[in-house]
Amino acid sequence: QKLRVILAGVRDSASPLSTLRGFEDTIIRNIYTYISHDYAENVTLTLPAHYIGNTHIGRISRYTYGREHPRCFDRDFLHDLPRTSRFIPSGDGQPKQGFVAFSACGSIMFPEPADRNVNMLPFIFGDKSSLPANVQCYYDCIETCPYPEDYIGKVGYLTVHESYVEAGVTQRRKGLHIEAPGSSQEAAFTPGLEHAWGMGIFYGPDMYEGGIYVASNLSNTSEVWDALVHKDTPGIVDKHGGCEHLRPLIGPGTKLQANQLIWMTDCTPHEALPQETSCVRQFFRLVMPNISHWFAAHSTPNPLVPLPDHIIVVDSNKFA
Repeated sequence: QKLRVILAGVRDSASPLSTLRGFEDTIIRNIYTYISHDYAENVTLTLPAHYIGNTHIGRISRYTYGREHPRCFDRDFLHDLPRTSRFIPSGDGQPKQGFVAFSACGSIMFPEPADRNVNMLPFIFGDKSSLPANVQCYYDCIETCPYPEDYIGKVGYLTVHESYVEAGVTQRRKGLHIEAPGSSQEAAFTPGLEHAWGMGIFYGPDMYEGGIYVASNLSNTSEVWDALVHKDTPGIVDKHGGCEHLRPLIGPGTKLQANQLIWMTDCTPHEALPQETSCVRQFFRLVMPNISHWFAAHSTPNPLVPLPDHIIVVDSNKFA
């Protein structure tokens, strides 16, 4: 039925689909493959964050060439979008007001590697002394992340992985995946407010709530996608967050560069990539306070910082 509707539109000169006439074996085939996918309605393709504007008149805009391009006034307005992208999968699998999956937010300077390895280590935002001595050198990386000021005093979760990795091998988890249930339950991005300045535009800082910050010291070893997976949809991801079967739906990804810091939601598809050369890789991840589960078999306890009372500690191996 779907294919019949598409082909009818292609043959109808009054339909916008008529511009695709002659491409039935290429573009039309790809369109049909997409919409006929079992989970096509449960993956939201999002806008690149640097193409989003937040005007002083209260409307979200989409730049044709990006914020920093000289033609920054070349854009259209998205009247149906709120000022904040807030992706909250609901019980029926439908998203609410989510239009940004990840955002570049600067860069970090890694300390000298020393074979450090901690995972989901609890610490106190704003308190360097709450970190074990061997990872206090990562405090500046934490403070580079533009987390909200009201997180100071709350418990966050630090992952640091430093190891020698052979060429052709991934340091972290390979394969397309999102963060499995138990990660951040809500993440929000608000583009910086625009102010006209001379012949251009001055941008206020982007604002982030919840979510995850990620960086590594090597280019092309991580990839992330402008997409949001409705992870509450039954069967859309496995119990580890794996979603390799969704790859045909999300198009090309963005490979992260050395020291590039990004923010993403827990519903954003991403994967580790094989290294191009054999060398030491350093990986940094910062998870915000609003998690619900902590997997003891895979996480690093901190004798200086107990887990918050609301955290559910899972002792079983989540990869078993």
